[in-house]
Amino acid sequence: MIMSELGAGALQGLHGEAGQRWTEEYQADVYRNNLKMIDNISFLRGLTPWILKDFRSPRRPLQQIQDFWNRKGILSETGVKKQAWQVLHDYYQHK
Repeated sequence: MIMSELGAGALQGLHGEAGQRWTEEYQADVYRNNLKMIDNISFLRGLTPWILKDFRSPRRPLQQIQDFWNRKGILSETGVKKQAWQVLHDYYQHK
């Protein structure tokens, strides 16, 4: 099995508690929990985050957060690494 969609959204540069949606801390925490679960799937052969980089999406109108962008990337639309990028980097380094 290959897991092709995991993760959560975050606005790059928005910080707060791990339980506060749309923060980088929230996204990183979701990835940490996803990876703990994934490590328990013995038949898993590969994985990838839902998207690498934030992209335009007309169905994402949430003002001051999405502003018509899908924010589930581990990189912002300008290529800035979010905290979740480091979580995945560290995970892959140890695999």
